[in-house]
Amino acid sequence: MPVYNIASRQPLSYDARRRTADAIADIHCGLTGAPPEFVNVIFMHGHPLKGGHDLNVICNVRSGGNRNAELTETLRQKIREGVAVSAGIVLDKVEATLVGFPASWAMEGGEILPEPGEEDSWLARSQG
Repeated sequence: MPVYNIASRQPLSYDARRRTADAIADIHCGLTGAPPEFVNVIFMHGHPLKGGHDLNVICNVRSGGNRNAELTETLRQKIREGVAVSAGIVLDKVEATLVGFPASWAMEGGEILPEPGEEDSWLARSQG
């Protein structure tokens, strides 16, 4: 259940938010194999961001499984690039940070999240 929190100085249009959320889900799922149902995106605006950034992405992602340091850094870079393009913001004005946590630290629908790679059986149990 990655939660992507996007803070921006100015509000993004509905279309920019939709493109950005779609890009995040596509990138996250494509790199990690997580189901799209797990991806959550929250938009907030009016934040006085530091470092001259116009948009900041902070995401909590499950660690473990195939989520090594190399994959996590690739995910961070691809998210930053995808958000910049979809939101129409220059890449240098976009900051992205990923924070890993053990799956057992989070719940979805009252169930502890599965380890990365165990989503299919977890979804079958929680939907059945």
